[in-house]
Amino acid sequence: MKNYYEEKFETLFLTFGAGIAKEKIVEDLLYKSTQPKIGLFKNKFDIFWQSNFIKLLTVDEVQSENYILALSQYIRYTITVKEVCIDFIKLDVESFILAVRYSGIILNSAHNSWNIVKEIDIDLSIHKISSFLRVVEKLQSEYVSRLEEYEVIKKELSIGQVTAMIFSSLYAYEYLIPHRESIEQLPYQYDLNENNSAESVWKAFDNIVKTSRKNKKVITEKSLGLALKSKMIPFLTSEGLTEALIVQYETFKKLVAIKIEIQNYQRNVFESFSFNSNVNYELKDKKLIHSNKKEKKDYWDEKNSLLLSYWFMKGSQKLLESDYIYRISPTGKNLEANAIALSKAFAVKEQLRQIYGINDLKINNVDLDLFDVMKTMALSQAHYLKDHIEKFEGYLLESNSHLKALTKLMMHGLVTGENRMPMTFAWQKDKSKRMSSWIIEGSNNQKIKKINQILNFWSCDLYDDNDDSNFSQKPFYKIDEMIFEFPWLTAFQNLNTSMINYVRKLHKNRLELKNETDQIELNLAEKFKKAGFQVFPQYFPKTGNAGEIDLIAIYENHVVVMEIKSSYIRSSIKEIYEYRNFTLNKAAYQLTKKVEYVKSEFLREYFENSEELKIHSWIIDTTLEFDHLYFGEHLKVSLDEVIISLTLDHSFMNRIIESDLDAKDEKVQINGIEFINNIGNNKFWNEQLGNYEEYIGKMSAKFAI
Repeated sequence: MKNYYEEKFETLFLTFGAGIAKEKIVEDLLYKSTQPKIGLFKNKFDIFWQSNFIKLLTVDEVQSENYILALSQYIRYTITVKEVCIDFIKLDVESFILAVRYSGIILNSAHNSWNIVKEIDIDLSIHKISSFLRVVEKLQSEYVSRLEEYEVIKKELSIGQVTAMIFSSLYAYEYLIPHRESIEQLPYQYDLNENNSAESVWKAFDNIVKTSRKNKKVITEKSLGLALKSKMIPFLTSEGLTEALIVQYETFKKLVAIKIEIQNYQRNVFESFSFNSNVNYELKDKKLIHSNKKEKKDYWDEKNSLLLSYWFMKGSQKLLESDYIYRISPTGKNLEANAIALSKAFAVKEQLRQIYGINDLKINNVDLDLFDVMKTMALSQAHYLKDHIEKFEGYLLESNSHLKALTKLMMHGLVTGENRMPMTFAWQKDKSKRMSSWIIEGSNNQKIKKINQILNFWSCDLYDDNDDSNFSQKPFYKIDEMIFEFPWLTAFQNLNTSMINYVRKLHKNRLELKNETDQIELNLAEKFKKAGFQVFPQYFPKTGNAGEIDLIAIYENHVVVMEIKSSYIRSSIKEIYEYRNFTLNKAAYQLTKKVEYVKSEFLREYFENSEELKIHSWIIDTTLEFDHLYFGEHLKVSLDEVIISLTLDHSFMNRIIESDLDAKDEKVQINGIEFINNIGNNKFWNEQLGNYEEYIGKMSAKFAI
């Protein structure tokens, strides 16, 4: 009895012949949404690779991206039949090795597929495979040695979560302020050639705090006071500073160093070698030799920086149009800080509305006001920047050490009756009352309730083992009813990324997601319509299996067929790899079918003569990765670029520099054909990036950075 893929292949073979059938059947495997019946097989990859037509594969086919990806997934789930891999190897060894790398099992030395791969190595005795396995074993042993060192130091340190937070806060003021994008050297740094980011240090703190010993008793003001007195205050006043405490803090620094090294090793070694074919290692005289083919710069950081500026401009415009501009006018010396904070809050709200289709926020069945959520964090950020970080930097200029500057900051707080410690804390009920004035509408009780919900939104309960958030998504910690905040973290947090990844990654299975995705498509359709295009949003074909077409836009004799995607901001190489090889390739697979339908059916229905028409197909996504690359015949572009280009907002950086935010936009009709050509030619980014250094220079001069 034939399995699903054998039956499908037979049909394709009769229609297209063997070559095209083999090309289409692997696309079906990788990118078709519906799953075949598994039966006695382990998974769909198991079915596919045990199908009869596999014997027809040629060298060219096993060297193709799709067949390497297909084998990688077979290996990832677990090799069930050794001969499948042996037959693949006989056609091309290098492709097999690449499939093993792409499978991701290098990150897991205990994966079942390794037993089969090692058996194959013994059976075939091929030098390239043997060499590859020796490299992997060396990489994995190096990683294990780091893990073992971490466990030794962690056991030696053996601290609770409160102490971990105290030491993290001291460390941050010692080594992360003034804030820098890249830190040349940290204490006990494992690899002296590595420039680490503040974010990598925060990530290490986050992991250490969450995996440290939990309190056995309910936290009280007295127990917290004792912890501060014994672990923090001695470093600030020198009273009670014992050799044992100094050693403990230094051991904590060692733990941070090895944790950062483990993080770097996971990303820069394991993930890079697994998922980036340009990265290679070889073993010479028992030493690993690294090589890396130079890749074309993608300018992700620069593009992201420009887009953050764009949304800040839109947020500033919204502030100037709102009643909040009158509310903050009497705030005197805090006016600028408040204006920036509220502009940030409006900016995130606008970005989520226009790019992610999010108008309302509902998390865990709790309805939240999106602007209030962002305003709370933005105002907290403004407070910590002004009253903690800036004051600390001022004291730093007149002190001979960071800890002495921190002591002055703390003493300033005592004089003014404010907490200026490197870690702040408060009972949630007290904090809610104090912050309730930030909520405009409702009675006092309603305001307190709303702030309580917002604090829960931003707080990670350290006793909740099911909370898998990270420091970016939830920057506050909660133990019992005590909330802990970190000025150095909140002050420099990227609020746009925090909120995007909160709703799109941490809560990716929300019931509201489908409606939000629909809204993205409708919002974009409306912008095309205002620009003079004839639009067909969410068009469902009357025949065939192409599926819903997200958006068709027509201008004169040009037809743009669009597949619209929405996701989160990625940081790991593994996530980026999966996005490229599965999300974007699947989008291209879907779009190919939709373009075929548009050509064969749709155009006939709406145009008498379709011969003069020009078809453009775009994958439009909320991400910047792989921007302006082609997947198949389809151009991938960012939604931000399309929206800015449609609304003729190209000069947004000049408007920010010239403080021309409240000027009314001139009504200029877009030229649709020029717009389409500009997207195809990457004109927007060529111009923006070409002026980037000039923009940064002017911004630095304007704000005296």
